[in-house]
Amino acid sequence: MKLPVALMLAVALIIPTQAMARAALCKDFKDQKKEAQQHHDARKHGWKRLDRDKDGEACECLKGGSSENDNRCIKWRKKHGK
Repeated sequence: MKLPVALMLAVALIIPTQAMARAALCKDFKDQKKEAQQHHDARKHGWKRLDRDKDGEACECLKGGSSENDNRCIKWRKKHGK
């Protein structure tokens, strides 16, 4: 009886840890200013990956970003369904 309880406890501790360990990606957000930039500015988990060119603007290709209309961004949004 103790083994199933211990197993359930171990699973309960491992699953949330794995989900939280995944870094944020631009494709995880819908909007640049309301979501991605706030995540970046709050320095939440994975924030550095949101600004690859290190200019302080996170996920520039998302709606509301400064590069929203660039050809590379249009292709990226099509690829990721944004």
